[in-house]
Amino acid sequence: MNKAAYKTLTQEEREKRWQGLTFGDDFLFCKILSDMALCAEMLHRIFPDLDVSDIQPVRNQKSEKLDLHIRGVRFDIFTAIAKNFIDVEMQKERLDDVFKRPRAYQTVITYRGLEQDTLKKSGNYKDLPDSYVVFICNFDPFKKGRHIYSFQNYCTEDKEIALGDGAHIVYLNTKGKLDDVSPELKRFLDFVGKNKVSKGDAFIETLDRKVKEAKKNTQWRHEFMMLITIEDEKFAEGRAEGRREAQREERHAIYERLVTRGMSPQEAADMTGWNVNSSYSMN
Repeated sequence: MNKAAYKTLTQEEREKRWQGLTFGDDFLFCKILSDMALCAEMLHRIFPDLDVSDIQPVRNQKSEKLDLHIRGVRFDIFTAIAKNFIDVEMQKERLDDVFKRPRAYQTVITYRGLEQDTLKKSGNYKDLPDSYVVFICNFDPFKKGRHIYSFQNYCTEDKEIALGDGAHIVYLNTKGKLDDVSPELKRFLDFVGKNKVSKGDAFIETLDRKVKEAKKNTQWRHEFMMLITIEDEKFAEGRAEGRREAQREERHAIYERLVTRGMSPQEAADMTGWNVNSSYSMN
């Protein structure tokens, strides 16, 4: 959400937001793709070489922390296929951390792989599961017109040498223009980014039906409204703190000007209410 443009919403505006949600909004994306069969079909379109028949239960909005004092991550869609861990993130807006965030997700996934019984028993790092982090972007992250940008670790001096460490990062672009993905994946990306329903594609038609059904789900509606309420509260707290900070800056600036003009620090403090013992600095 664009914090600069965010404002407290009325109940009517909240209801309008709920009714206007599409599959490309992470709330519905996560809810709908909790269905293992639907998630498996999506992953099959992204990774056609993976056997998705062995998909494990899908967890959505899953928070993970490696340590109490370390910032955690929250996976939109997290599952496993055979020995592969897969995380899929919905990214509607361009953020300045979109290229470094996958690294944090890979770190958490790798740690979870180290905890697996298979690796503990064998004691061999070759049993570490492959990991896939996928960002579905409603913008072109690299501005090259591709629908898909796939990354693995390669030798800098010789790109033909792949490290083969099993770490994969994929950016999907709903705004792609090149003929670089399968028709099935393109239809999926068109549905995500443009809400375009491709007639005759059973998977896309099912997703469209699920979105319509979701709007009648009172429990999901309640959860969404609660999320908006929390956002409102956080925004109000931040706005109040911003006003207090602006007032502190103004008092400090006036205090500095009075002292510069010859007034004693104590007199200037008495006049402005500034605490002369404060460590505040106007850097």
